Amino acid sequence: MASQTENIQNLPYDLEAEIQVLGSLLIRPDLIFQISNIIKSEDFFLASNRIIYESIENLIRESETTTEIDPVRLIQYLEDHQNLEKVGGAETIFRISEKVLSPTNTIHHAIRIHNFSIRRKLILKLKELEEKALEPQENESSFLKYAEDEILKITGESITTGVVPVEDLKKEFLDYINSLLEAKGGLTGQPTRFHELDRITSGIRGGELILLAARPGMGKSTLALNICMNIALYYQKPVIIYSLEMSRLELLIRMLSADAQINLSDLKKGHIPHHKQEAIKESIGRIFSSPIYIDDSGNLDIWDCIARTRKLEIELRRQGKEPSLVVIDYLQLISDPESRKFGRQVEVASISRSLKLLAKKTNLPILALSQMNRSVEQRRDPKPQLSDLRESGALEQDADIVMFIHRDFYSDPDSPEAIENRGKAEIIIAKHRNGPLGTFKLAYRPEMFRFDNLEYFESHQEENNT
Repeated sequence: MASQTENIQNLPYDLEAEIQVLGSLLIRPDLIFQISNIIKSEDFFLASNRIIYESIENLIRESETTTEIDPVRLIQYLEDHQNLEKVGGAETIFRISEKVLSPTNTIHHAIRIHNFSIRRKLILKLKELEEKALEPQENESSFLKYAEDEILKITGESITTGVVPVEDLKKEFLDYINSLLEAKGGLTGQPTRFHELDRITSGIRGGELILLAARPGMGKSTLALNICMNIALYYQKPVIIYSLEMSRLELLIRMLSADAQINLSDLKKGHIPHHKQEAIKESIGRIFSSPIYIDDSGNLDIWDCIARTRKLEIELRRQGKEPSLVVIDYLQLISDPESRKFGRQVEVASISRSLKLLAKKTNLPILALSQMNRSVEQRRDPKPQLSDLRESGALEQDADIVMFIHRDFYSDPDSPEAIENRGKAEIIIAKHRNGPLGTFKLAYRPEMFRFDNLEYFESHQEENNT
């Protein structure tokens, strides 16, 4: 160990943070999905710690589940790859696992490790540039440009490492063009079965952050849940639902009410008409054979959301399944311990940006429900607009699509206009980064938590009337 630490007094590092991260991964291997977004093995100061981190990553990648990782298995892995002695033997692994204070601080330690890594690279590069600056230079401009580029390479690591030459993107781009040509003017993303929404958006696509906002009671949770059900029940594509307000049982009974088209109040009271009993049995069969994944954690932070989503996404893809949507109900209930100290607006902005990055990283569409400012209720025209998004302008900036739900309330419920719009909700596409804006109407039946295409609802009404 001494040979690794000699002549390093002037370089910043934190061996305790490195031990805490490695030890936490041995206790909570699932943390790798958020840690790997922050650090790489090269960020560790000690070469032995780099080997341990790489071995944990490889073990998790090769395992069916992260629960299979533990100190004994890591020791065996290191020994099989002739690396056990390089890290100090089995006693080093056990010592690391015993020194963990709290896995909840792992993100903080990972950020610290990464920041120190950047500072070490900067110090070493500056020393190199100092030596070169003392030497005669044939071209001063070229040297200054070289110095600038070298510094930017390092400081840029704190922002992104994703810059690639366009020639490397050719295959990916041609595949994308071919998928558009194969669509032949049809949908290029995942259909939602809401025809007007699909027409305007061409289907929801991976990498998109979609915001769905509305005043309380407008049905935003219902619309999001209906979209999930359409994708999971009719296309058998996996969807992930993070519900921070409702329990999983409440979500399931709302799904049953919507799919079986029965009043939720009657369902909860057990007042089920005889002619609806078969429909309920069929709906239960459809729901529980569909690839819906629910997380009803009441207190969810953004790092847990990232870790759980990446973990499930990787497991599903390993099984040959393609996840199609992540729903978060709702965004303002997620916390970010790292940015909370800077104020609520900064925290919401950080959460919004993290969700957008998660969508890009996993190539999944993320549908996040959002609250709106109360000021919309005081306006003469209560139709929502982008400035009504609550707590942060970053929501508008990060989102690829912003949708609002609006329903008019009439002082005279028997007026022709009120009768015309009864049972209808207006969906407003107020932002669409990659396509047109637009508005359309859906039938809304709040008693059974269900939205429908107007033509479907009207045709079934005519059938029932006859």
